[in-house]
Amino acid sequence: MRALLLALTCFASPLAAQCPTASDMETGIRLEDKDGAMETYQSFGANHVRGLWEDTTGIQSKYVLLKGLYIVEQFDLEDGNAIPDSRATHSYPISPEDAPLPVAGGRWDTKVVTMDTEGVESRVESYVFGDTTRITLGGCSYDMIPVTGIYYDDDGYEETLHYLPELGFSYLSEARYTNEAPDRYVYVDIKAVP
Repeated sequence: MRALLLALTCFASPLAAQCPTASDMETGIRLEDKDGAMETYQSFGANHVRGLWEDTTGIQSKYVLLKGLYIVEQFDLEDGNAIPDSRATHSYPISPEDAPLPVAGGRWDTKVVTMDTEGVESRVESYVFGDTTRITLGGCSYDMIPVTGIYYDDDGYEETLHYLPELGFSYLSEARYTNEAPDRYVYVDIKAVP
């Protein structure tokens, strides 16, 4: 009996080791959605996370997230090069280390200055943090705090992000405009980038 338990433990350990942890953020953690699109997250300094989204046709977008949640830069790629007209930067009136991490039941209302090809715009954004729950991605289980981003633009755009505190980043779960059906993004796998 003891030999059987030891054998099961040895076989189970490699499987458990496949689930990414925060230490994997140095090289990156990749999510795959049900349609085959990939999103890769990687630590970028003490307070930022770099992201890369790519679909099955080769379309790519890069972005930088403050505290793994708030977008500070985004742009599209063509043949591996940034498309200049697609770049947008977002500035928050707070030092990066002071930006709040999601806390269940909390909220952050903030001013944001956006600069893109259309000019410079200042507006207010709100981030509403829901209750912590548990989710499973590709057999790996993580705590998750749902975050509703409210952007107060003319289209009434809002989104739901899933913030994973154990890994330090969030991914888009749903995007919606007023009087339109939401776009939902369902991720089915998670892996550390070798």
